[in-house]
Amino acid sequence: MSELPQPTVADSEHLSELTKSTDSFFKVLYHPIHGRAELIRTILAYSGAEWEELVLDWPNQKGMTLFKCVPVVYEVLNSGEVLLLAEQKAIKRYLTHKFGLFGTNAWVPIERRAEVYENFISKHWASFVEIHETHLAKNGSNGHYVGDKADFKLANVLHRLEEWAPRGTQQSPISATTAPGIWKVYETVNSHLNIATWCSSPSYEVLSEGTRKMFKI
Repeated sequence: MSELPQPTVADSEHLSELTKSTDSFFKVLYHPIHGRAELIRTILAYSGAEWEELVLDWPNQKGMTLFKCVPVVYEVLNSGEVLLLAEQKAIKRYLTHKFGLFGTNAWVPIERRAEVYENFISKHWASFVEIHETHLAKNGSNGHYVGDKADFKLANVLHRLEEWAPRGTQQSPISATTAPGIWKVYETVNSHLNIATWCSSPSYEVLSEGTRKMFKI
């Protein structure tokens, strides 16, 4: 049986102090696939964190996890203390906060949208493309991250980037040439009959028009 790190048992105040550590090493427990842990891995990779995959031995490890599910992430400090992070969304929120990836303001003023958009494209987009292209290539750049299941989230992100690009700024720098794997995902999702029908429907256009009016795009 593969042993798992033993979380530090302490009061909430002490554990809260441990979260401020900047010398952490992370251990990810999940199936040897992309799946529900992929965004977690992407955040760790993007942030330059040191981390490794733990060997999954689920029948024996299940009882040692907090909620009897994976992914689970262990944050190991240089002091030897260990923080146990559980539940996919909670892990993503924690890591996003730890590595300063949250927006600096919960609401972006319309007049600053061009600035925010250009900042994202110039500082983060290249890294995003590199990471995702690498993962997609492992699946043959066939339009899917794993097997033959479409990734709606990525397609939605690309669509929003194109839609939100302020007038007079460059559009999302994604094409079949600049990011073939990502573009293939985008095409695969949008060419699906049900998706194409929905996106061309009057109901969808009503939502799009409402979005353009609210955010002046």
